[in-house]
Amino acid sequence: MNKKFFTALFVFMFVFVFSCSSEDMGEEVGGPPDDWDYGNVVSDDDLKSYDEDATEGEKPGEEESPSSDEDVENGENGNELAKGCGNEHVEYEERCDSPVPVECQNLNPNMDGIAYCAHDCLSYDLSSCSLKKGIWGVLNVRFRTNFILDGAKISDPAYFNKGSLPYAAFGAIYGEDEKQIPSKNQRSLVSFAVTSDYKATFGTKRQLFVKQNPVVGGVPGFPKLELEFAPGGIKKGSEYRINAISVIDFIDGLFGLVRFRLIENQEGIECIMGLGYSGSVYITDVIPENVDLFEGGSVEVVANNVIFYHPDDIAEMGGEPIPESVLNYPVCTK
Repeated sequence: MNKKFFTALFVFMFVFVFSCSSEDMGEEVGGPPDDWDYGNVVSDDDLKSYDEDATEGEKPGEEESPSSDEDVENGENGNELAKGCGNEHVEYEERCDSPVPVECQNLNPNMDGIAYCAHDCLSYDLSSCSLKKGIWGVLNVRFRTNFILDGAKISDPAYFNKGSLPYAAFGAIYGEDEKQIPSKNQRSLVSFAVTSDYKATFGTKRQLFVKQNPVVGGVPGFPKLELEFAPGGIKKGSEYRINAISVIDFIDGLFGLVRFRLIENQEGIECIMGLGYSGSVYITDVIPENVDLFEGGSVEVVANNVIFYHPDDIAEMGGEPIPESVLNYPVCTK
């Protein structure tokens, strides 16, 4: 009896002290470091809907895209994709627009080499980048949308179109053979933010996901990539720490965790090939602020220091198995 009482008292005091100090932590973060690269953050003009003749949109747990590879290549998907590409001004759906090379370490400090803006201005060509010794996978993220989708409604293609964006919000290198995202044959990608219900310890909250996957002939492809944010309100200037072990439900995301998953397809089964291990994701803008996000609103996130590994490697480094609630998928064969 006494043991249970003191345990409960300890937990209560811990939560109270941490919650009182968390505001100070947020004020100290303030935003990304001054030397972070914002060169490929899209402008407001990038956020227009771009395909009135979309295929069926995403259903909960599935990702569908309103465009195809041929549409992207020929610019036949409603409004011209990467209009103005080549004029050295980042505009419309462009992610970059300059022949000037960029050091790979500016996109992620764990890469070496030189990167160039891809010919379609929708992503960076990472084929000349390499992983630093001992790193299995690295990720950089530049994402902004003026319409956050509601996970309960995205099976409607017209609705899905409001917040789907035709560019590579995620750029990555991973694996022993250094696969690249986007790859040469991933000319068409769809990126979007979606919010859905989360059954928290104390009631129901909303949880934000940022997702991306390639599209081939109008059909969603692999790998899929996703950031899973802790449930609850999000503040501008907040820093979410990549975490691969802790269950995100601990006091409903009190520690501001974010999960990164790289999801592949092996023999027709979706499986997890990469899990974020370290790094941070910054909220550079969000409207409305610090409330549970429903449909609408806007969000911008930036990350260029994320390291990820195959789940088996992380389990080996941590000396314990990764909880199923963290994985959410069976583990791929490496």
